Amino acid sequence: MLFSSLTFLAYFLPAVVLLHLLAPARARNALLLAASVVFYAWGEIGYLPLVLLSMGVNWLLGRGAAGERQAVRRFALAASLLFNLGALFYFKYAAFFMDLAGLSAYAPQPSLPLGISFYTFQTQAYVVDVYRRKVPPERNFIDYATFILLFPQLIAGPIVLYEDVRERLKARSVSAGALEEGMCAFVTGLAAKVLLANPLGALWERMRALPDASMGAAWLGIAAFGLQIYFDFHGYSLMAIGMGRMFGFTFPRNFHHPYAAASVRAFWRRWHMTLGAWFREYVYLPLGGSRGGTAKTVRNLFIVWLLTGLWHGASVNFVLWGLWYFLLLALEHFFTGSFLARHKGLGHVYTLLAVLLGWVLFATDTPAEAAAFLQRMFTPLGGSGALYALRENAVLLSIAALCCIPGVCTSAQAKLSACPPVRAALFIGVLLLCIAALVAEDYNPFLYFRF
Repeated sequence: MLFSSLTFLAYFLPAVVLLHLLAPARARNALLLAASVVFYAWGEIGYLPLVLLSMGVNWLLGRGAAGERQAVRRFALAASLLFNLGALFYFKYAAFFMDLAGLSAYAPQPSLPLGISFYTFQTQAYVVDVYRRKVPPERNFIDYATFILLFPQLIAGPIVLYEDVRERLKARSVSAGALEEGMCAFVTGLAAKVLLANPLGALWERMRALPDASMGAAWLGIAAFGLQIYFDFHGYSLMAIGMGRMFGFTFPRNFHHPYAAASVRAFWRRWHMTLGAWFREYVYLPLGGSRGGTAKTVRNLFIVWLLTGLWHGASVNFVLWGLWYFLLLALEHFFTGSFLARHKGLGHVYTLLAVLLGWVLFATDTPAEAAAFLQRMFTPLGGSGALYALRENAVLLSIAALCCIPGVCTSAQAKLSACPPVRAALFIGVLLLCIAALVAEDYNPFLYFRF
């Protein structure tokens, strides 16, 4: 069930929000857990037992990781790593690595469970944090299961840590202000997804399929893809954050105007921020971070970005995409970082170019396809398709570009906050426009749905 589906918007979400408001405080977590089970089963009922098993195993191992005996604590931590990463490897990577080894005929071919990368990272972080004595173990299984299965962030993040929601799981209230704030964030995310990402995705597909292979079409297409994936994923994150507010939770921010960054390092501090924070906290720093000299820093960056690429998908292109950012970030760390800090304008142009080139690997299926598309981008061949598409989509591209500028967004938010009646009328109008667009269109993908 997509957040941008009519079933979710017209029936599921209003019913859950209303029931949550009416339910007594002690029953709210059970209600959200039941709703989350229905939400997951709606889209992937076959893998619901796997999610429930993962929750139960990690809840028990979390209790073990909090014990007094060091041997038991270490066993619980090791068992959680083996179980969580083993399940993730089997469902997401086994076929890929067996194919690389020439054993594709024997490779398992399971479908990928919805949100497995997200809930695996959350459950693993929980056990690690309990082992570190950073958080106490959750002894109430209903509260723990609600944290893991909470449907706003279950299949697409942001990646929420137990410490982010622990207090709200025990006691929370939903004020009228928080409800309004959550609704506004949700509608903003829905508009980003439906009114911007969907038509931008259609433009990307059109440019990708043009037979004239023009240079302009290639650049326009990859720019459209870069905007599509931003508004698609950022929109989903905003919807998740908004729903969290409606239920009394505060989820961490996941995007902060990444296309305004003046370096690749700054870009990744602004893009999918919860994933970057997870890798930093649970991989990069435990490996030693940048404290062990040049060779170890390069090694640690390599491991993190190899894993980041693989996290996004089991394919050679995603591995190359991760290594592309390893190379860029290593160069900035040791050589170009200070230069980019002194020349913001040049750094911004460089960052946009580097990110767009990286999106070619992300958007295509094979290295050969990526190489062919890159060749199109740098071969000066003409064609009229790009000019027609640019003219037809000038308003869409202009609005999308403006929405990437921090000052524009901040100014609009401030003006709307100063006039509540106008804000309410605007958001109602935008919601109706989104619903009308969903009724009329049949192109409604979500790029991160299977991560």
